[in-house]
Amino acid sequence: MRRQRNKCSAPVHEFTEQIERLLTAVLLFLLGGYLVDGALSALTWAGALVGALLLLVVRPLTGWLAQARTATGKKERAVVALFGIRGIGSLFYLSYALGQDSFGGLERELWAVVALTVVISVVLHGVMATPAIGYLDRRRDRAEFGGRS
Repeated sequence: MRRQRNKCSAPVHEFTEQIERLLTAVLLFLLGGYLVDGALSALTWAGALVGALLLLVVRPLTGWLAQARTATGKKERAVVALFGIRGIGSLFYLSYALGQDSFGGLERELWAVVALTVVISVVLHGVMATPAIGYLDRRRDRAEFGGRS
């Protein structure tokens, strides 16, 4: 459910959301170029495993736990936990971290792990988001009209 907005600030908020989506698309385009240029050449099996664990274990588990005291139903909670927050922020966090420390020469491998994680996240979201949200909407509609959920 979307929060009610002040009528005066609604256009500004909508514009800001559009700019955010546009910049995210630009960043994903640049990430694609980086991948074509050999970003994953520094990826190790251990790094790939870390990326998979972040997407398939850590993010869903923390998402599930973060909603523990909410009124959200189990299935909706599972969907929210699986999709988590946008992975694109990882690029900003890594950029900041690398600006603070050199990480012992692991910069290229860290970029490879983050790039892989973001790409897999984008693909998973692209494939799964519409069916998952559709499923939740159908459940909500059935519950709303007295059917079983």
